[in-house]
Amino acid sequence: MRKARIAAALLGGLAIAPACLRKTEVRYYTLAGAAPARPVRAAPVAYTVHVAAASVPEALDRPELVLRLSDTEVAVDDHHRWAEPLRTGIARAVADGLARALDGALVSASEQRTTQPTSDVELTMDVRRLDVSLADGVAIEVAWRARWANDGPTRTGRATVRQRAPQSGGYDGAVAACAAALDAVAGDIARSVRLEVLSRR
Repeated sequence: MRKARIAAALLGGLAIAPACLRKTEVRYYTLAGAAPARPVRAAPVAYTVHVAAASVPEALDRPELVLRLSDTEVAVDDHHRWAEPLRTGIARAVADGLARALDGALVSASEQRTTQPTSDVELTMDVRRLDVSLADGVAIEVAWRARWANDGPTRTGRATVRQRAPQSGGYDGAVAACAAALDAVAGDIARSVRLEVLSRR
């Protein structure tokens, strides 16, 4: 009888284990490559743009997704995480948008900020706000600075974007909204860079 009880307990534990594993499954997300695709126009390289890792608020500088629940409350989701540091993912997403928007620009991104210019244009970004909501989408505010090499000008700006979540909703929808918002930020920066390029011709 005792052996039967032990065997039943072991079998019960084995049955529970898969359910526990399912509950603790972690999903990972990227921002780069998640924005709506636009055709890339082939053009000779005329100048280079480097996007440094973004500065993000301390509360967001973590692997887990941070969701905005109300004006004063956020939730840290342990089971949904960024596949790379958020500051790097933002830089790569903006770099992708710039590459699509700027003819003749060779755009790169890095995992850290550089002290010395390595490209014709050095772009730095300070993310002042990034609210991600599964229901409402994304609100982002980015202050950016584009510094031209060889004692060139420094252009600054601030982009504020609200992007509704797609009808699919959920975490995939929230990440897609975040990527689309960053693509809009890249478009704002690209307009300033393009005007400077045209003024130099």
